[in-house]
Amino acid sequence: MTQQLTRDYQDKKLHITFEDGEVADVKVLAVSECDQHEDCRGIVYDVISSSRPERFKKDSAYWTELKYITAFEVIGD
Repeated sequence: MTQQLTRDYQDKKLHITFEDGEVADVKVLAVSECDQHEDCRGIVYDVISSSRPERFKKDSAYWTELKYITAFEVIGD
């Protein structure tokens, strides 16, 4: 990932590419910048759209570790 996803991106809409090839537009609800170990660094997000919509339940928030995000760009507030 060329940029670091920090708390500055909380409450933003992002276009994210995951390491498994999935591409999604999400609303970031929270960013964890834990320093204890890599597994606790991640984001909680709502899915706006995804290349794999069957993986998501309506009205649910999701967590992913930052290491699984290969790229992202801001698409809105």
